[in-house]
Amino acid sequence: MSVKRRTQCLLLAGALALTLTVPALAAGYSDLPESHWAYSDLMEASDLGIIQGVGNGQMAPSAAMSWGQFLTMLTRTFAPEVYQSASAAGMAWDQAGYAAAVESGLLREEDGLPVTTETLSGNISRQDAAVLLYNALPEDAWDAYYVWGETQDPTLLSDWASMDPLHQQAVAGLAELGIINGKSDGSFGCADSIQRCDGTVLVMRVLEVVDSCLRYTPKEITLRILDSQTEQPILPDQQMSSQVGTSLNYLLSDDALKYYNYDWERSSVSEVSSACSTYTLYYAPMTQAEREEADFWDKVEQGLATYEDYWQQDFWLSYQGENQRKCQLLFGDPMKRRFASQDEAKAAMTTITIPVWKLQGGKKVGSTLSLTVHSAIAEDVKQIFTEIYNDPEQFPIHDIGGYSWRGDSATGEHNCGTAIDINANENYQIRDGQVLVGSLWEPDSNPYSISPDSSVVRIFAEHGWSWGGDAWAYDSDDSQGYHDYMHFSYMGG
Repeated sequence: MSVKRRTQCLLLAGALALTLTVPALAAGYSDLPESHWAYSDLMEASDLGIIQGVGNGQMAPSAAMSWGQFLTMLTRTFAPEVYQSASAAGMAWDQAGYAAAVESGLLREEDGLPVTTETLSGNISRQDAAVLLYNALPEDAWDAYYVWGETQDPTLLSDWASMDPLHQQAVAGLAELGIINGKSDGSFGCADSIQRCDGTVLVMRVLEVVDSCLRYTPKEITLRILDSQTEQPILPDQQMSSQVGTSLNYLLSDDALKYYNYDWERSSVSEVSSACSTYTLYYAPMTQAEREEADFWDKVEQGLATYEDYWQQDFWLSYQGENQRKCQLLFGDPMKRRFASQDEAKAAMTTITIPVWKLQGGKKVGSTLSLTVHSAIAEDVKQIFTEIYNDPEQFPIHDIGGYSWRGDSATGEHNCGTAIDINANENYQIRDGQVLVGSLWEPDSNPYSISPDSSVVRIFAEHGWSWGGDAWAYDSDDSQGYHDYMHFSYMGG
């Protein structure tokens, strides 16, 4: 049996038996921002149990990878049962990686790669990593895997001639499958030490090819179902038969998880992989509005409600953005979006008193403020600020604005009494880097600035209000798009 065929069989037989527990990733890694080019691959590899952090909540993506680290990552991915057996026999993690690589044929004596059990702490080069990755590929990969787009011509790499035939074959094979593209300077960097981020990305690209070749292969898996807020199990662990490539979030029926939504943000792994047999799926509890909507559809199925009733349901009042039910509540007409005149608007307003925390002498003290809003949502606004006041964060508020008629042609929600500005100076309005109103937004240092993960944003959202900090832009990057960090609106405007 050839090395590649042996490796493929190990993938089929060995990966089915491995049970790696997927770690919780709520905190992520302090040195791995989402903007990092390898973020998705590193997080998915961590989620699959292929790679671990280096301690102290760090991933060290730019650190050089040792032979022991790379062989361990490689065998956890492509010969998991062999690695598990070596580890269970009492071997150190790097020795287990070496032994598993030799036994599975990923590390071949005839290749003459410069590593022994005594040199596992030394750094592995990019060209030697390429040989190991090439050995992990199924024999039919070049026929079975479809490559999108153009691939690198390896002979054009500036250091192509520096590699011997063994390394050229590996680099060429990986390039043909679109796995390697070379470095920005036009070389492969054959003699350079491979970084943790580069090594992980290459392993994940090879895994993509392997999983594609093994798609629909039967696989026994275990699902751990956790509440994403409490980290507690929602259901007992689920053992089931599946297939490589099956979408994880479709494996459980809706009835099994009534009143929960699949938490896409907590999961880096979306499909069953040949590299892992145990997966942790996170589900977020539905909001009250979402529960009411789920119950509505149950009534439709039971013949107790009709599709025509959908847009008139009260759960729409707690959903963000504009909708017919909110318009009906505010203007008495599901198709009306704004007041026709200042007199009409004034007649619908009321002034309320809300509890707030204020900063005095560096200490937070309880106080109140007055606020004019649409009378139809007055009680809801009182409830919002009561929840903000009672939250452990005790977010301080020194100024607030609500209803303000800003002209007959104004399209904003202050005309409607459905917009609220909080601490305007410390939560500026900014468009493409140009400040329009206010002076600053410093959520990490200024106590009056509203951060994206603050209790204020969360509580307003739970009541169906949108925050100007992220309602009209992809993220909180001040230099691009429009942000109004002081602004909350009931209809998203």
